[in-house]
Parts: sequence; structure tokens; C-alpha cells
Amino acid sequence: MKTKLTNRPVEQVIGAIQALDLDPIKLKLMDLEEGQGWSREYADAMELAYKRFLTLLVIHPDETIAPSKDVDRFWHGHILDTLKYAEDCQNVFGNFLHHFPYFGMRGEEDAKNLAAAAGNMKRLYQQEFGSAQDHGAAWRGTPTIAEGMALCGAAVQVRDAALCGAAVQVRGVALCGAAVQVKDSALCGAAIQVKDSALCGAAIQVKDSALCGAAIQVNNSARTAGVVAHAA
Repeated sequence: MKTKLTNRPVEQVIGAIQALDLDPIKLKLMDLEEGQGWSREYADAMELAYKRFLTLLVIHPDETIAPSKDVDRFWHGHILDTLKYAEDCQNVFGNFLHHFPYFGMRGEEDAKNLAAAAGNMKRLYQQEFGSAQDHGAAWRGTPTIAEGMALCGAAVQVRDAALCGAAVQVRGVALCGAAVQVKDSALCGAAIQVKDSALCGAAIQVKDSALCGAAIQVNNSARTAGVVAHAA
């Protein structure tokens, strides 16, 4: 993405980037089916990171940089609103900002170039904004539907299950410090492994049964730490 984006004054372009209305893009990215299932908090964070990415393109036109995966997803979402993206590019840069989707896919050398560009992005982000960029691998406060994915500090939905403040992996997965609902069951403050059924420090309702402050293994029928159960 090494390019001279605009002939406009840098301060003017940065101001226009900050003024971009990206609420429609966030709305779709927050949708569980049509978008990424992001929370409002995470979508706001990615909006900020996306605007900072555009800013870096402007203030470091001679550097080749590559955004994190979720910032790139935000960019894709912006591009998909074709009319708005074209208007925003014209208003901000005075021309169209193109996206090249094959960077890093064209062989070993290209992959190395992508890694170098990602390193440049991280370095410049830290230099200009005083913090590490928020990579897509860190799903913080995110509502998500996922299989085989690790999600830390996330609000998660898994087949109509609500899991709040959880570190979650789905299918053979660990859920720590979670407020959880699974098929109308409520599990609060739980460390959980589904299939192995290990639930620690949990306030739990399973088929109208309440289990509070419990360390539980369902398959092995082990229950400790002051369980109170009310069967249906």
C-alpha cells in the first residue's frame, strides 16, 4: 500500500478522516449473520483503528503498511458500501483509495513482504498513537459465534447461548469467568469445559436446577464447594 494518497494538506485530510461517519459500516459488522457479530464496543475500537490506519497512510506515504485482520475487515465493510466509500474517498483524499486484496498470497517472497508491512504498521502505530494496534486475534468484549476459536474477555453467543465476560473456546473449549446461558440455563462466574463438563465457582441453572458456588463435573458426577440443587 505504498502510495501518494493525496495532494491535499495533511492536516485537512486527517481532519476529514476523523469526521467520517462510519456508523452504517459498524451496524453491519455487528450483525451476527450478515457481518462479524462484533459488539458495539469492539466495532467502535475497530473504527478508531481503521481511522488511524488511514491516517498512517497519509502521514507516512513512503512506508508500506498492512492493517490487522479486523481493521482490514472494517475496510472491506466500508468498501462494500460502494456509493458511500466512493464519496468518502473523494471528500477525504480527493481521489479513490484502492484496495489490493492479494498482498501476501503470491508466493514466499510476497508473504515476507506482507509480514514486513505488518511490522511497519505496528511500529508506526506505536510511534504515532502511543499504543499497540488492536489485532483481530484479541476479541475483547465481542459477541461472537465461533468454532475452534479462542476468545478472551468476550461476550459470546453460541447456538442461542449467552456468555458474558468469558474466555471461550467452542467444542473442547474452556470458558473462564463466564456468565452463561445454555438452552435456557444460567451459569454465572463459571470456568467451564463443555463435553468434559467442568464448571468451577459457578452459579448454575440446568433444567430448572440451581447450583451455586459449585465446582462440578457432570459426567464424573463430582460436586464440591457448597452446592445447592433444586431439581425440576
